Amino acid sequence: MQSIAPSRVLTRRSQQLMTLALVVFAAGVFVTALGTLIRLIPLVPMGSQLDLQHAVGIIILLIGIALLIGSMVMFVRARTWKVDNDLAMMTGEALARSLDDSYTLIRNISKREIGYVDAVLVGVPGVLVFRILDSQGEFANEGPNWLVKDPRTNEWKPAGIEPTRECVADIQKIREFLAKRGFTDVPMFGIVVFTKEQPFTMLKAREPVVPITPLSTLFENLRPNYLATARMNPAQIQPIVEALFR
Repeated sequence: MQSIAPSRVLTRRSQQLMTLALVVFAAGVFVTALGTLIRLIPLVPMGSQLDLQHAVGIIILLIGIALLIGSMVMFVRARTWKVDNDLAMMTGEALARSLDDSYTLIRNISKREIGYVDAVLVGVPGVLVFRILDSQGEFANEGPNWLVKDPRTNEWKPAGIEPTRECVADIQKIREFLAKRGFTDVPMFGIVVFTKEQPFTMLKAREPVVPITPLSTLFENLRPNYLATARMNPAQIQPIVEALFR
């Protein structure tokens, strides 16, 4: 199995965002200084005109401050932009022991039309979308809902995670993304994977919307559904991989 990640593309996007952040910061400094000068230096006679000048200065100053805040947000986003996903790498290593090179795992997909997706496996059975977690605890999944057992009270409570809904949303966005590029009726699947094993993480499921599995039994749990049969024209595989990878 091939395991790839668009690291160069994401690194380039991070650098572009960093450059934009610097430009916006410089503009913010200039606009803030301009607003301050307009407020402090009288350019018109005393009276209503001066009040108007002060009001304009305040508005320009606020715009400058907004630009400075925006540049800081972009700077932080650029510095923290993930170019790979360690959990997806672990998943790829586990699958590589059982799948041949006709399968491609694309890690850490991040596109404007799709958003962020942990990983996608493309092969003749179809497209498999992963939601991968390293959460610890005893979890119960029923339909789209998740509960976790409180170790202090031994009672179930909302888990505060929504991997099923997130996975379903990712499937829909990828389906729409591929359809716009001519790949209609692509078989789509999803799976929620927990990388932690017992006793750190224990899973229970009742009528799950999306299959759930610990990483250690991922391949075995894919056999009866995703890996059950070939559903896609092999000629479609590489174009789909390229569309998701670029």
